Amino acid sequence: LSLSFRLFGNILADELVVVVLVSLVPLVIPIPVMFLGLFTSGIQALIFATLAAAYIGESMEGHH
Repeated sequence: LSLSFRLFGNILADELVVVVLVSLVPLVIPIPVMFLGLFTSGIQALIFATLAAAYIGESMEGHH
């Protein structure tokens, strides 16, 4: 559950930064920032999946 909240907070913060930058400089900044957002979202998803797999693996070891 805490991993889900952490992932949600990181993605929400990234989107808020993009919205602020797009509203301030509507022509130049948005495209690179959107690519950066895609990259950071991919990294966050990878970390989430890795940590979730580690937690599930640890919980399964106790049952063997």
